[in-house]
Amino acid sequence: MADKILFVDDEPAVLDGYKRLLHNEFEVDTAVGAEHGLTSIRHHGPYSVVISDMRMPGMNGAQFLAQVRQKTRIR
Repeated sequence: MADKILFVDDEPAVLDGYKRLLHNEFEVDTAVGAEHGLTSIRHHGPYSVVISDMRMPGMNGAQFLAQVRQKTRIR
């Protein structure tokens, strides 16, 4: 099974570029915005890597990744 990567950005064209570039080597999921990213993690995770844009409306990349870390800690 390929490693799963989640890309989160508020620009769909950027996400499409990541998917086109990496789809042959990895299972790539994308989410438009932080809230969709958190939903993807809940429903489609776990992911080996989560990559986020820093400047997004509503929740910036640092805030998003902090929530990802909090929600995906191994208990």
